[in-house]
Amino acid sequence: MGAAIALGATTVGAQDLSTTTVAPSTTTTTGASVTDTSGPTDHSVVVGHLGLRYFGSADMPALSFTGGMASQGGTQAIHTVGARYWLNHSLGIEAGLGIGFTSGSNTRTVQSGGNTMQQSSDNPNFFGLGLQVGLPIMVAEAKHLAIHLDPYLYFRYGTSGITTGSGTSTTDNTLSAVQFGLGANAVAEMQFGFIGLPQLGLQAQFGFGLAYNSNSFKSVVLSTNDTTTASSSGFGIGTTVGPHYGLDQIISGSVSAVWYFGGSPGR
Repeated sequence: MGAAIALGATTVGAQDLSTTTVAPSTTTTTGASVTDTSGPTDHSVVVGHLGLRYFGSADMPALSFTGGMASQGGTQAIHTVGARYWLNHSLGIEAGLGIGFTSGSNTRTVQSGGNTMQQSSDNPNFFGLGLQVGLPIMVAEAKHLAIHLDPYLYFRYGTSGITTGSGTSTTDNTLSAVQFGLGANAVAEMQFGFIGLPQLGLQAQFGFGLAYNSNSFKSVVLSTNDTTTASSSGFGIGTTVGPHYGLDQIISGSVSAVWYFGGSPGR
């Protein structure tokens, strides 16, 4: 009987072990939903990583050429691209460089009475250089949104020129322009961690700034050295978007993208 009891106990124990189930391990992934607020913020993921940023475009005064005459009134765009780096959770630095260059010519062909005539003319050449620096300061952040204040400073220089006329009427025309400004933008930066891309940010900005512009035009007749000069300058304060606040100005002046290099840690 003792043996039977022992055997029965052994059998029951074996049945208990064989029917015991162990819950499988689970892995929780955060940041997979736009409403998920667990885990690190997207901003904390990109701190210490270099980001590529488009600062926007600016129109520089340039010469225009119509009817065989060079005159002021034209513009050429300088597009500025640069980098942003968050030194820590609250403070970053950024800098951008813009370069613009154009040169070309026009050819007009006229056929009359079996004769073909070609007239060629140059377009004004242009070279522009721009530099912008900023100091982003974090104000507030949520899971996928960062609000920061970005003080900035920029300097731009552009020059354009064209030679017109012929013989004793050959004339060199040049126009130089300088732009200087400082101000600050309030920036709302949405990062796409809810689709697994916290490195990608789309930002909208709006702010105020001071701007100084100066233009200098010079025309010299080479045969006589007769010189004509004209200059203008202006100082103003206003918003960083405008002045007409059309959709194109809002998009080009306030909306831009930033991409932070480097892999994101486990989220």
